[in-house]
Order: sequence, then structure tokens, then C-alpha cells
Amino acid sequence: MKKVFISALLLCSGVFSYAQLNVASIEKVALPEGVTANKATISPDGSYVVFSRMEKPGLHRLDLGSNTLTTVSEKGTTFGLQISQDGSTVVFRENSFDKNHLRKTALKSMNVATGKETTIVKATRELQGFEVRGAQVMAMNNGKLTTKSLTGAATVSAPVASIKGGQLYVTVNGKTSNISPQGTDCQSYLWPSVSPDGTKVVYYLARRGCYVCDLDGSNPMYLGSIRAPRWFDDATVVGMNDYDDGENVTASKIVAVSIDGSKGQNLTNDASMAMYPSVSNDGKIAYTTPAGELYIININK
Repeated sequence: MKKVFISALLLCSGVFSYAQLNVASIEKVALPEGVTANKATISPDGSYVVFSRMEKPGLHRLDLGSNTLTTVSEKGTTFGLQISQDGSTVVFRENSFDKNHLRKTALKSMNVATGKETTIVKATRELQGFEVRGAQVMAMNNGKLTTKSLTGAATVSAPVASIKGGQLYVTVNGKTSNISPQGTDCQSYLWPSVSPDGTKVVYYLARRGCYVCDLDGSNPMYLGSIRAPRWFDDATVVGMNDYDDGENVTASKIVAVSIDGSKGQNLTNDASMAMYPSVSNDGKIAYTTPAGELYIININK
């Protein structure tokens, strides 16, 4: 992977008082000529990223070792995209429109080695969310849970966070509950996901900020104005702290915060325009910029 190293010595100063993560370096990935990246997801082993391109639709996979670009899906979207723990399978949404011009969403997977595409949930108006745990997918569709193994192995129960009607739901052992910690009146919950250990939920509440709560919605902890949150580990959430003028993003940085909100740091600076982070198991954080650049933050774990 061709890259440019950027000094990280001064990136941890800013609005937070404490530092949790040790930034070793930040690398700019040399994308193939004519390619721009948008909302990248890095594989758990850090060997590749999947992103949409600004110049053409669909999902595309970049091998970070060979710099080879391949197409995952001509119609897939980056929203909520996840990758299986072993890196073998990409799970993504695919949008379509019916005869009444209503948008529907299917949930699909693509095997990286074979290129085989599988439909997990057929096109629907009610896909509420999904979680990839190890080698299985758990999807909520119109209040019903679908669990599918990506390898043929037996499936196991794991909690799933989802959104329906702007409300936050969690499914545990097949039972789905509306947990909406800040209430259900005129609220809009976004970007929910369950912690790696299956005990917490991170979510963003429109006009309020980012929170972490227990699976039943109790003990909500405010983490700050952090959008697109992702779990770095069981104790840490990363996300973006972005600003705009009503039309364009004017500043954005990647931040990390402890789940009790007491500790945090800036991982990039305001000038970097860093957005939409994604985390690998070995401490890499991928992000993109509005200009279509792709960067990777290396964390010493």
C-alpha cells in the first residue's frame, strides 16, 4: 500500500482533557488514478476497505496490500455496511424502487473470494437494521428477526439494535423492545450498534448528540456531539465531530471517547476534514474526506 505518513504528535490536543488512544501514524492511501472514496469500511483484519465512489455508483473493494480495486456490488450502498469477522463476506443494503416509485431495501452479502452474492432479506420497506456478529447476520425486518449463518455453521443468539419510526429498538433472545432512552416523542435515533461484548448500545440522537446505554435503555451516558459513532472496543467509541455552514462541511475531525463520557481525545485535527470512521480489530481507523481522500489512523494497542 502506497501512503504518506503525517505527524500525529499534536493531534491529541483540543476540546477533551484526557487521551486514551496512542496514535502512531496517519497514512494517506494512494487510490488508483481517477478513483475517489466515500464512507469507507475497513475489514476486521485491516487488509481491505469497501467504499462508494463519487464518480460512479455501487460498492468497491480496495486491497490495501496490492492496491487492487474490484466491484462488490453495482447497486449496493455504504449505509450500515458491515464485514464478517474473518473478512470473507461483505454485508450491505441495496436500494430499488417499485412500480409506485416507493424505495425498497434488500439486505445482501457478497463473498470476497468467490464473488457470490446472496440475498439475506428480500427488498422491503421495513428493514430496520442488522448486525454482523462473527460469521452470522441478524436482521430486523418489520419487527421480525432473521438470523443467517455466512459459513453454514449453527447460529447463536446475540443482541441486535435497530430503528423503526425514528425510535430505538433492541432485540435480545428473540424479544424486541422499544428502549428509546430519551423518550419516544418527536425523537430521531440514528446509527445504533451493540458493543462487541453485547452489553451496551451506542446511538446518536438528532439535535442532542451521542449516547451509550444498557441493552434495556437504562443508564444513558452522554458522549458529546459525535456523529456516525463506531465501537473501537468495549470501552471506547470513535466518531466524527463535524461542522457545516448549512450547505457544506467546514470542519470535521475524528474523536475517541470512553463510554462513560469522562475521557476523550481528538485523533485528527480540524483541518483534516476527517469523516465517517471505521475500525479494524488491530487498531486501524479508516476515514474519508469530502474531497474523496482515504486515510488510515494506526493506533498502538
